[in-house]
Amino acid sequence: MPPIIRTVLLAASLALSGCATISREPFNETQQADATIPGMPQARFWADAPGAARLMAPPYAGTQGERSMLALSGGSDNGAYGAGLLDGWTKAGTRPEFAVVTGVSTGALIAPFAFLGSDQDATLEKLFTTISAKSIYKNRFPLAIPLSPSIASTKRLARMIGVVMTDALIDRIAAEHARGRRLFVGTANLDAQRMVIWNMGAIAASKAPGRYGLFRQVLLASSAIPAFFPPVMIKAQAGGREISEMHVDGGTTAQILTLPDTAIVTGQVPSVLNQLHIYMIVNNKLNGEFKLVKPRTVPIASQAISLNLRRATASTVNLSYLYAKAHGIDFNLSFIAKDYPANDKNLFDTAFMGALFAYGRKLGETGTFWAKRPPDQDE
Repeated sequence: MPPIIRTVLLAASLALSGCATISREPFNETQQADATIPGMPQARFWADAPGAARLMAPPYAGTQGERSMLALSGGSDNGAYGAGLLDGWTKAGTRPEFAVVTGVSTGALIAPFAFLGSDQDATLEKLFTTISAKSIYKNRFPLAIPLSPSIASTKRLARMIGVVMTDALIDRIAAEHARGRRLFVGTANLDAQRMVIWNMGAIAASKAPGRYGLFRQVLLASSAIPAFFPPVMIKAQAGGREISEMHVDGGTTAQILTLPDTAIVTGQVPSVLNQLHIYMIVNNKLNGEFKLVKPRTVPIASQAISLNLRRATASTVNLSYLYAKAHGIDFNLSFIAKDYPANDKNLFDTAFMGALFAYGRKLGETGTFWAKRPPDQDE
C-alpha cells in the first residue's frame, strides 16, 4: 500500500475514533409531553403553553409596588454590549432590582449575573472582554465532522460555565427565588420543535441532587448554536423510564423573551404582568444595514441567516411594544446602533468584544441608551 494512502487511512481512522456521537433510546410525542425533571416538578414549561404567562408572573414587588422585567437577547459575541450596558447602568445609579430576568443564548449566560445584581458586573466584564474563541470551542477534525453532532466541541465553554457559575452563586439565586423574584432561560427542544422556558430559580431552590449540574446544563444548552455547537442532552423521566432530550440554542425559536407571544396574542396575561417596567436589551442591530454580498455560497447563506434572525428579533420586539403601549406598560429598548462597526474578524474576537463592552458601558453611564419604541427601518 502506498505511503500516502496509509497516511490518509490512518488520519481517517483517528478522526472517526474521535467522533462525538450521541446514542439514545427513541421515545414518542406522548412521552415527551409527559416528561418531567426528577425531583424538580417546577423546573420548566413550554413557552407556547396556555398558562406560560401565569407561570412567569413574579410574586415580588418593590417598596412602591413596582416590578421591572429585564429581557436579554441572543447575539453571540455581541453579548459584550449587554454586559457593558449593565455595568454602565450600575455606575449611573439608576439600575433597579429586577422582579424578572429572562435570557436567551448569549443573553442566558448574562442573565444569572444580571439577576444577582451589580456585584456581578466585574464577572461579566471579565467574561466578555478577556475570552476568545479558543476559550469557548475547538473545531473538530474535518473528517470527523460528518459523523459528529457538530462542527466544534464546547467542552471548554462547559468548563468556563462551571468555573464562573459556582454552587454558591446558584444558592444565592435560590434565595432570591424564595423572595419572589424570577429568573428564566429559554432553550429549543429539537425533538418537540418547541421553546422550553426553564425556571432557573426553581431549579436552584430544589433539593434534587442534580440541581447544580442541570442549572449549568441549561445555560450551555441555551447557547448551543445548532450544527456549530453540539446539542445538550438533558435527562428527563416519562412513564417510569428515562428519556434523553435534545436541547439547543434558545435563539432557534426566539431571540428574546418578554411575555410569551401566544399569551400576548390571546390576551392571557396575568394582571400583575400588566404593571411592569419592561427593559429589553438586544445584543444586535435591529435595523437593516447595507452590505454588498459576495456571490458565493457562504456569504449568501451567512447574510440570509443574519437577516432571518434580525427580522425575527424585530418582530418579537414590535409585538412586545404594541402590547405594552395598549396596556400602559412602561417600555424601554436598547440595541446596538446601526452605524456601530461590525465584527469582520473571527467569532469571539477579544479586541472587538472589549470595544463593544466599552461602548455599552459608556451608553449606560450617560443614560442615553433607552428608546421608547422600536426603530423605523431607516433610523
